[in-house]
Amino acid sequence: MRMVDIKKQSNKYIIETVILVVLVNLLWTFAKQIWPLDVFAPMMASMIFVLVVEITSALVWRWVVQKHHEMLPSFFTGVSGFRFLGALLLITIWFLVVGREQIMTFIMVFFAYYLVTLIHHSIFFSRVSHRV
Repeated sequence: MRMVDIKKQSNKYIIETVILVVLVNLLWTFAKQIWPLDVFAPMMASMIFVLVVEITSALVWRWVVQKHHEMLPSFFTGVSGFRFLGALLLITIWFLVVGREQIMTFIMVFFAYYLVTLIHHSIFFSRVSHRV
């Protein structure tokens, strides 16, 4: 894959991630109308977490493909581990701050963002990595 294509694919991944986050935000906004849940703070924390992890992984992927192509398998393993440990850390911090009563709401909201971006990551990079 040419250098321009790599940058284009990286930017495409970031744009798709932002679109997916907006769609999940809309989903929770509509869900809030049906169920009396206070999901604003969990939405913001989940959205920030997902955007930071996914944009960072897109930029690091671009760098790895351009400079250290032989390390791509390690990159994918590292991103998965980093995302999982970051999620556990965020859930733990949230639990310590808000307590037991509100943790299930946070986990429901966070899981929606996490699952959507995990599926997106898997599909996107499985399509792109065979071309690199």
